[in-house]
Amino acid sequence: MEVSGKVTSTSKTNFNLYCITCDTDGLKEPAYGFCQDCQEHLCKSCFQHHRRSRLSRNHVLLDKDAMPTQQTTVDDVNADVITDNCTNHKDKPLEFYCNNHDTVACYVCVTLEHKQCKVDYIPDVSGNVSGELIDLNKKMKDLVKKCENNIMKASAAKKQLEQKGVKVVEDIRLLRKEINDRLDEMESMMIKEAEAVVNTANYKLENVNFACTKINEEVKLSQSILNALTEEKKQNQLFILMKNVTPRMMTLESEEMQIVKDNMTYDDIQFDRNEKLLDQLKNEKNFGKISTYRKPSEDTEICANYERSHNVTFPSDEKRSNISGMVMVSATQMVIADSGNKKIKTIDVITGSLLSEKMLFSAPYDVIKIPQNKLAVALYPEKCIQIMSYTDTSLSLDRRISVGENGLCVAYCQDKLVVGCNKNQGKLVILDLDGNMMQVFDAPGLFCGPEKIVISSDEKFMYVSDFFPFKDSKCIKIDWQGNVVQRFKDQGYRGPQGIQELSDGTLLVCFNGSEKIVRLSSSFKICEITGLEKINLCSPQAVTYSKRNNKLYVSCSSTHGLYSNDTIKVFNVGWIDSRF
Repeated sequence: MEVSGKVTSTSKTNFNLYCITCDTDGLKEPAYGFCQDCQEHLCKSCFQHHRRSRLSRNHVLLDKDAMPTQQTTVDDVNADVITDNCTNHKDKPLEFYCNNHDTVACYVCVTLEHKQCKVDYIPDVSGNVSGELIDLNKKMKDLVKKCENNIMKASAAKKQLEQKGVKVVEDIRLLRKEINDRLDEMESMMIKEAEAVVNTANYKLENVNFACTKINEEVKLSQSILNALTEEKKQNQLFILMKNVTPRMMTLESEEMQIVKDNMTYDDIQFDRNEKLLDQLKNEKNFGKISTYRKPSEDTEICANYERSHNVTFPSDEKRSNISGMVMVSATQMVIADSGNKKIKTIDVITGSLLSEKMLFSAPYDVIKIPQNKLAVALYPEKCIQIMSYTDTSLSLDRRISVGENGLCVAYCQDKLVVGCNKNQGKLVILDLDGNMMQVFDAPGLFCGPEKIVISSDEKFMYVSDFFPFKDSKCIKIDWQGNVVQRFKDQGYRGPQGIQELSDGTLLVCFNGSEKIVRLSSSFKICEITGLEKINLCSPQAVTYSKRNNKLYVSCSSTHGLYSNDTIKVFNVGWIDSRF
């Protein structure tokens, strides 16, 4: 190891060198050695004491032959004493500089880690740093200037950002005010409309009360007179009065019936939300609408009034459409599974126009809506459920969920998919949305071939239409443990296909083989429905219902003998009651 700046030999003692320690006490003792750690010359006594003292026994001591020949004074030592200690050796000062590693080190570090390096003794080289100091000062000056410039830019940016933030908040509040003003206006209109409906109903009920009170008074007066004549046994007057009162009673009965008919009101009113309001708030003119409707029940007869038909075979189709499944995705839009053309289509149910379509690799047998604007499509040949996304104008493929069985139909409930699988020994397979198997209902004889599944509105049961040619045709109500709660089986109804729950909890079932639609209660008793028998329903297959506007949609063939459900018939559903 090469250490520059050290005296390696001297011929004789230099008595001009004296002990710094003794000098502080006013004594001039000749130097006997030198302590590199303290940077002091020492007399023999101090030198030996320095070597034995606990605080200084590890200091580097140079004897009189190796000690520096230049005297250090008390002022010199205090003026430029090295006070920085090594981080690795806390009690050792940083006295050396390693040129190879461009680092300062203590004597121990130099001895252990820098044996092969060119090492300088710092006091010997510290005076030759002017050039390096100039460069360092320039770098520091440049860095200070950059930092000051950055501080100025940051201050200006902060001020500008605060101003922009204030403007953004103003814009947000302005938009909120505009929305609030518009909502207040629309709310006021809706409240007035609701109040008008209630006031009209109250007016009609008051009419009933007033008219019936007058009729009641007149009838009671006639009763009183008749009773009095009877008690007085005035038979002649009684006879005459009876003959006069009898036609009047007929008139009053007619008036009572007409009053009730003319002043019929509704069981309930409700507010139907405008679902597109959030997306089109500024342009939307209607906040919603006030609907009046009759409170439905399974004991009340339903009338389905035919409105229109839509043929859903379009110029882009190679074959005639076959609607095997359909679902409402909004009040005016329906998605259909066209197994004939291997397509999923979105149509406008008012105009019957095609809004979008997506070709699939195989025929879709069923389609349902699931959360987040997604669709689940049963692909029978591929043993999977195709997940799709939809908007008002487009359809796109997302991912597939493997079922492992030939899936004919699908339903959704609480992040679970219920898939009806296979023919001539069918089963239900319940999966989560990641495709993990949760349950399988495949008891012998339970299913022939599940055609369609619907979940009850209270989510406690599943209704399944089950059909296979030359086997039993039935509808099954089943719970989530696989227990059959109810069965509907009637020889007069063949080939159950589409099944749909209505607002009153009753079910509509398409019996394809019998070309009928049957309304069943939740306990599978046949309930009344009129209007459908007047319409030619050729092989009804799929059915869906919009609770928003009480519209019923049925897919069927356009002509008898055509095994292709290419037409959707639209019905308006009403519950019939002759009283207010």
